[in-house]
Amino acid sequence: MAKELFAHTLKKVVPFEQNGDFYYRKARKYIESNNYINALSYYRKALEKEPDNIDYSMDLAEVFTEMGYFNESNQILFSVIQKSPTRPECYFGMGCNFLGLQEYEKAQECLEKYLDLDYDGPYADEAADLLDILQNQDYYFDKIDEVDPVKAKVFLAASKGKTYLDRGDYRRAIKELEKVVRKEPSLVFARNNLALAYYCTGKVEKAIEISAAVVDEYPFNVHANCNLALFYYEQGDMDKSQACMSKVLSLPTEDPEELHKIVVTLCELKQHEKANQLLKKLLRYKPYDIKVLHYMAVSCYNLKLFKTAYKYWDKIGRINPGNTISAYYKHLVQSVISGKTLPAELPYNFQVPYDEIVRRIKKINDLLKLPSRDLQEKWRSGESLSDLLRWGLDLNDTVIKRAILNVVASFSDEKSESFLREFILRSDEDQELIREALAMLKQMGAQGPYIAMLNGSISKVNVSLEKDYGVNDSILEDIPQVAVTNLTHHYGFVDEQNIRHIWSCVIRYWHENGMPRIRKPEGWAAALELYYCERNGIAVNKDGLARSYGVSRATLLSNLRLIEEAAILFFE
Repeated sequence: MAKELFAHTLKKVVPFEQNGDFYYRKARKYIESNNYINALSYYRKALEKEPDNIDYSMDLAEVFTEMGYFNESNQILFSVIQKSPTRPECYFGMGCNFLGLQEYEKAQECLEKYLDLDYDGPYADEAADLLDILQNQDYYFDKIDEVDPVKAKVFLAASKGKTYLDRGDYRRAIKELEKVVRKEPSLVFARNNLALAYYCTGKVEKAIEISAAVVDEYPFNVHANCNLALFYYEQGDMDKSQACMSKVLSLPTEDPEELHKIVVTLCELKQHEKANQLLKKLLRYKPYDIKVLHYMAVSCYNLKLFKTAYKYWDKIGRINPGNTISAYYKHLVQSVISGKTLPAELPYNFQVPYDEIVRRIKKINDLLKLPSRDLQEKWRSGESLSDLLRWGLDLNDTVIKRAILNVVASFSDEKSESFLREFILRSDEDQELIREALAMLKQMGAQGPYIAMLNGSISKVNVSLEKDYGVNDSILEDIPQVAVTNLTHHYGFVDEQNIRHIWSCVIRYWHENGMPRIRKPEGWAAALELYYCERNGIAVNKDGLARSYGVSRATLLSNLRLIEEAAILFFE
């Protein structure tokens, strides 16, 4: 009888579907207690229910900013501006994000735009204060460029070398950094990076030679001592390795980047207990950094603190629900806790084990061979395929990446558009692949302009697929000639063909997407000169450049942005 009543009662139960406001209110409660991870989860749920709700999007962008995910926040704010141009607070938020990304000119531009649109707005005083700070800093850096433009160019090359190193392109990193060190041996960070590049190519003796020379000059340089500890460990000289590490650990550093270097070195040396202790300290500075959380999880696992390790991998999954690396290790540690798998020491690199990499690559290849209809069904039926493809984009394999991007673009739906928009914001990605993804978005009919990471800088980009427009208007033809004349006067040399090619590409784009008003040709010639100089690593005093053309700094920078948007897709 009771069983029949219970079954009858179940039939009467009506599922209760919560609306977006329910999740939004829960998210706000978590914000009040500074629980950003749970707030992030509930804002996402609110937007799933009401994807066009601007307030939910604005709050989600704010959470990303607070967590240090500035690119992700900017992507949301930019999409809001496209849907609702009357939300000036988006520009304030983007200005703050650009500050976090150290993109100071773009920060200044956004903050000025905010004040133009809402001079008495709720963030007006804060925006004005930030602009004062930026203007003082800009004056300082312009003066440095004036004093030593050669050193500014060397700094740019050193940054390029570091980018190659981070991407795993060690040959190019060595080539670039060797040139930097020859020209400016006082750049210690470039010497440290060069030593690492040699180490990664197996030239350990050469790496030791470079790092030892740095330590001779700067005995307490954290990065050089950590490098030596790692290099000696690789050679099997544990006494020298430990001596270098002991010196580093005796230094009273609170710098997050130095702490990060020390932690990574301890992990490489398999000093799990010491790494675990310093990771706790580092997480106070970077509580939402996924890689730091992974290091912490691995250190706990290697210390047999399995339940604690699970909590850190679970935390990564809540910050980034599609992360297949943390999902793999959560499954592994559950298997260890249940006794199904025997524990073995794990490496610290943020990747799944080699056997799993091979299995996943085979799975991706098999999936991409499926008939179009079957593949689209898998794409639309859940997140497992998109999560696997995102993982594939982290492999250092251009062929696989290009295949993934092309197949995702072929789906041509909102989900694939979001996937590609996420990809073009990756800070360490090959520029050619970024440009190809931008062209795919254009071909899909995705609304532009797009926000993308190009040449180490986050930019608003319009895309033109047209290739054959020429320059006919006499005023437009005069602009590159003015730039060439002034560049020759300023520097004594100029690649005139390059200047004219840049301008031709700009005009080509404008013919397709609409011509801006050319009120003062000198302003465009100045911006063209600045664009040319920045592309070629030539240091420029922007205020002095604007004065030489008789235009304002604001006009110069405004025109520069339009040239960047128009020209950027046409260059290698």
